Amino acid sequence: MMFGPRPLAVAKGTRLGRDTALPSGMVLPRGTVIGPSEIAALTMAGLREVICAELEPHDIAAEDALLRLAEALVPHEVDAGLRRGRPSGGRLVLTATATGVVGLDTEGLRRMNRVDPGLSIVTVPQFQRVQTGERVAVLRALPLALRRSALSRVLAEGEDMIRLRPVLAERVTLIQTVVGAVPDGRGEGAIRARLDRLGLRLTESLIVAHRAETLAEALVSAHGEVVLILPARPTADLLDVGPLAVTQAGGVITRFGLPVEPGAEMFAGGLGAVPILGLPEAMRDPAACGADRVLERLVCGVSISDDDLADLGVGGLQSGPNAI
Repeated sequence: MMFGPRPLAVAKGTRLGRDTALPSGMVLPRGTVIGPSEIAALTMAGLREVICAELEPHDIAAEDALLRLAEALVPHEVDAGLRRGRPSGGRLVLTATATGVVGLDTEGLRRMNRVDPGLSIVTVPQFQRVQTGERVAVLRALPLALRRSALSRVLAEGEDMIRLRPVLAERVTLIQTVVGAVPDGRGEGAIRARLDRLGLRLTESLIVAHRAETLAEALVSAHGEVVLILPARPTADLLDVGPLAVTQAGGVITRFGLPVEPGAEMFAGGLGAVPILGLPEAMRDPAACGADRVLERLVCGVSISDDDLADLGVGGLQSGPNAI
């Protein structure tokens, strides 16, 4: 690509190298193909020379490169839960078409971003919660044109690397345990607010005594596709009331503890096909905590490995009213 100043009289067919303001207040955007009407407007603006770019045979225009990249990353918009925007100003935006968490092939995207610094893929973090219309990724081309060979190398690194994992659960049960007085509703209100952000409603709310056998009975009779336990006291051990109740009900505990602060005293497991999440004390507060990341993935049907949870430790120290 040739880039630089050129007399307006011989600029026809090239692309405008910079945004150019006209006396009328109109702006001709960078990348505009200069035709007769653009030459007339620029002449009326008193310009005799413009910064422009002329593509060579081995080049591909930035907007065409972005379209091809978007089609590779999201070949099927409906299946991916994403909408591909139109290129503008060297950018193309991918937006969510539902509420959910974002799934990324992080290693594949990393490889693609290594090929040519002029063409980049910028995304939200892995498993970030998004809602309909929110940005998931921005594809960016810095120059007005790229080498076709560079684009081919980027596309060769893979496809279908960005998708939305939508909320799958429809029925959520909350079981609160109490010691003495009935809870004041603050904890349930905080949980409802969290579910509301995910487009979910709390369909069943139970209050039982803070005893393993009583909680186990409630777990067996719960109707939710996901069951949340908010214990009266923070869970301190696998033999504490919450985890013990899960095993007494015939379920299993797959995780106790989370490398985040606040929210470390979380436990997770299941009863048959129903996932169970024991909530930390920090979830009584509406402020976000590390366990929110687990809850969001859980209701979206995302399997969570020990490696995934271990990764939460880097960046898992959060500020806020619950932090130490």
